[in-house]
Amino acid sequence: MNRSAAFLSAVVAVAPAIAAEPSDRLERVVVTGTRTPTLLHDSPVKVDVVEGEEIARLSKGTLRQVLEVMPGVVVRRNQKDGYNVQMGGFNGDHVLVLINGQPVISPTGSSVDLDQISVNNIRQIEIVRGAASVLYGSSAMGGVINIITDTPEGSALTADYEVSAFPGNAIDDERWGHTAKINASTRWEQWRLGGSVQHIANPGFEYDPDTVVQNGGAVDKDFATLSVGRHWDDLQIRYNGQWFEETKNKPQSAIPGQNALIQYQSDVTQWQHDFRIEKSHQWHVNGRYLEHDELSGNSNGLRQTDILLAELDAQWIVSSGAIEWVAGGVLHTDELDQYRIDTGTTEVDNASRDSAEAYLQANWRTGDTQWLGGLRVQNDSDFGWHEAIKLSISHVVKQQTLKWQWRGGVGSSYRVPNLKERYYVFDHSNLGYMVLGNSALVPETALSTNAGVEVIWEPASSQWQFSGDIELHHTEAEAFITTQLDREASEEAGLDISVYQNLEEATLSGVDISMSARNLNWHWQVHYSYLQTEGEQGKRLTERPRHVVKASVSYDFDNVDSTLQTYLVYEGDVSPAQGYTDIGRDHFTTVNLVYQHHLTAHWQFRAGAENLTDTHRDPALTQSGRWDARPVTARRVYLGFGYRF
Repeated sequence: MNRSAAFLSAVVAVAPAIAAEPSDRLERVVVTGTRTPTLLHDSPVKVDVVEGEEIARLSKGTLRQVLEVMPGVVVRRNQKDGYNVQMGGFNGDHVLVLINGQPVISPTGSSVDLDQISVNNIRQIEIVRGAASVLYGSSAMGGVINIITDTPEGSALTADYEVSAFPGNAIDDERWGHTAKINASTRWEQWRLGGSVQHIANPGFEYDPDTVVQNGGAVDKDFATLSVGRHWDDLQIRYNGQWFEETKNKPQSAIPGQNALIQYQSDVTQWQHDFRIEKSHQWHVNGRYLEHDELSGNSNGLRQTDILLAELDAQWIVSSGAIEWVAGGVLHTDELDQYRIDTGTTEVDNASRDSAEAYLQANWRTGDTQWLGGLRVQNDSDFGWHEAIKLSISHVVKQQTLKWQWRGGVGSSYRVPNLKERYYVFDHSNLGYMVLGNSALVPETALSTNAGVEVIWEPASSQWQFSGDIELHHTEAEAFITTQLDREASEEAGLDISVYQNLEEATLSGVDISMSARNLNWHWQVHYSYLQTEGEQGKRLTERPRHVVKASVSYDFDNVDSTLQTYLVYEGDVSPAQGYTDIGRDHFTTVNLVYQHHLTAHWQFRAGAENLTDTHRDPALTQSGRWDARPVTARRVYLGFGYRF
């Protein structure tokens, strides 16, 4: 604790500021907190926003690179070499990731892989932390991340290329990574057309070239998108389609007496179709159909998994005096099949679930005070009826150079076990572990409270703007779903076998503190999160950091039209994962650096380094059964160019 406090003091002394927003940006419109267009500074629910310009600077690849530096968000590399998110102590199964208000992938596997979401064509990302089941249903107990894409307005064509490497940890036969993408849009009469293609080739990395094992295997990703839309006065229709393909390959071990290797491999293909018809500020109807096909596992035990999702939702907005009413409904179905290739065994035979949901919300404004109340009910084909209720209040105090906003709320939430948790088999026997679904799981529920205050100060005689924010949160959960080590099965099989189980209760509490300062050139920011979790017998929930610090400093060079940004992430006192007998390292610090320069009106250049100090997990520690909280990923350097025609 003393080490963490000293570190935080040092960061605050150097960087007096996270999430400052100058006056000209406070007028941004957000939709995630209330499901209606609302000015950011008027939102009764706290919403963190990342704009397209910032997204483009932080990443030309996937969403993982953006969220790693966002306040209140913890990114974890999972056992399949993907990346999942944590918010407020809730893991990825409890955080709902949306694109334009709809779920990215089926609740069959609701812990979304952030490395399978391209940052191509994103206008902004909105993050709401805390219970959001009233507006978004199951899987939103810990919060919502809403990715809002750009709508083509005219004719444009852009191209971008990036080359990268893992210096000191490169794999001999392929040292260079590549990211290339093309965006195009045009307008024909009242039709708006847009499309993009993107290719990402990551060669992987290893820390000991004398062994067979690679710490990070090769990954190839391809994305293609198409959007078509038309306006008739205040009525519009839109179609968005996306195709995604990913191939992973990572050597794990050698077969004794043979030249062959056992490898972890994954081949994923996903199609997604979205349809929307909308009458501006009155109603909309969305439809989605998604197919996700995955062949994955060890090369001697591959499994074919097929996921289907179909969803239809509708929403109406009615204003009556000082009250804005929002009502909506959702019809949802998803399916899961799993087949083991080597044994010809059907492990999951057409498992499915259906649900029907309805919600009603009222936003009442009286003077500088807003009340936001809502109710949601859901009927699930396997688990029956569930409901969630939430009430929030915010109050604004405006002075000459100061603005205060007080927020507070209390709400219930629920989550129905997804098909993955109930049936999925994740077999890594050659690495010594398995994760099994549990058909006996029951829905989890929670009661959450939060309170906070935000202040913005703009001195009259200065070009600086300062802001600060503090928010406390507390959740009492029942039947909390997590993985638990099955010691009896593990001893019998000689493996670490974890099974999804319900904890009788769990408590998650914490505080988030943000400060920022900025003027026309400088932007200083710092964010600190403290988290305390408790499960059965007073044990902490696994892989949760007690302390997180995220700090950033950026400078805009006026004369040369360029930006230099460095950001730091510190995680301290990270609770160990299942199966570790001792703690080897429970804290780490990573530093990233990026420089972006507009050479001309058309050409753009950038260079950067992720994990500049090459802070990474020590394979010797984990092999000896000692927990190492450091990230798996090695230092990565990159150089890129973009051109706008």
